[in-house]
Amino acid sequence: MKICILTSGHCALDDRIFYKEVLSLKKKYSDITIIAPDKKSEYLEDEIKIIGVSEPNSIMERLKIVDKIIDKAIEVNADIYHFHDFEIIYKIGKVKKFVPQAKIVYDVHEHYPDMMRMSRKIPKVIKNFAAFFVDKSEQIISKKFEYIITADDAVRERFQKFNKNVDVIYNFSEFKINIDEKIEKEYDAIYQGGITLERGLMQVIKAIEIIKHKKNDVKMIFVGPFGDENAKNIALQYIKDNNLQNNVLFLGKVPHIEVERYIRKSKIGIVTLLPLPKYYKNIPIKQFEYMSCGIPVIGSDLPPIKKFIESYNSGKIVDPTNPQEIADAIYELLENEQLRKDLGSNGVRAVTEEYNWSNMESKLLSIYDKL
Repeated sequence: MKICILTSGHCALDDRIFYKEVLSLKKKYSDITIIAPDKKSEYLEDEIKIIGVSEPNSIMERLKIVDKIIDKAIEVNADIYHFHDFEIIYKIGKVKKFVPQAKIVYDVHEHYPDMMRMSRKIPKVIKNFAAFFVDKSEQIISKKFEYIITADDAVRERFQKFNKNVDVIYNFSEFKINIDEKIEKEYDAIYQGGITLERGLMQVIKAIEIIKHKKNDVKMIFVGPFGDENAKNIALQYIKDNNLQNNVLFLGKVPHIEVERYIRKSKIGIVTLLPLPKYYKNIPIKQFEYMSCGIPVIGSDLPPIKKFIESYNSGKIVDPTNPQEIADAIYELLENEQLRKDLGSNGVRAVTEEYNWSNMESKLLSIYDKL
């Protein structure tokens, strides 16, 4: 069976797309092609064929490359087309026209209507219309797809109203459990992932400032890219004004295979997303990566975070809008090594028993068996 993976908004080596789903599918299917934005036009990665299209620098460019992706997809002449970005939904019908026997799988990473409402790139006056348009488009077009895969329960429930073939593939961590590994801790806390104001950037920095009054050498690292220049400028100015240059470090985007090393070098994992509509639905992968590395999690009092942390008592839940509450939780864990160890061990157990990619791999392969 020939599989073609399509994405316009992610790199070919994206965590969920390549390191999880594609490498899992490779265990059973040998003919897999990824078409994605890339600097190279064509190459092999771990025996997976990757076809690159020009990398977009704006929303308009991202929309324009969809036509190129679809044309290259038709040339592949695959049995299954598995696509990952909302804008492709409007063009995927062309694939069916030229490859009528193909099955279409829509992999929905986000609640896109909520994303429209949150986006800083969409003018405020048209945000509600954009959200409405996205919502109705997905409802109408997705009825025709053979399968819909979501990353969380809320989005699954949304799609089940108009397509019977819907299932969740949680974005659990693929990091390997290694309880015997001894790594010296270099950082007190880590945030891993895209850095934005909406994900609680400033509340965490202010929490570190509070902690500094008790623990002058506290060190927090952010591993990941800034979502926009505004967030970066606000954060760096605050750090400068409050003399936090040695306490808060931004390492930028690092290769996926290096992320795990930074987590293991840290004592606490932070996932304090703000209480916005999108984050009441989406499940952040970083909490599972922290658990798999045996460090306690400090997370927002939001259903997709609280549910997974409290079920195994693998961390502490806080009000993400309150820097003092975040600071108190971090400081308590820094001062209590045994508590950190106990919560971290609970996280490892959670991943070992339930929250692991192996379980999701079996589910993904089962879906492909049905197709």
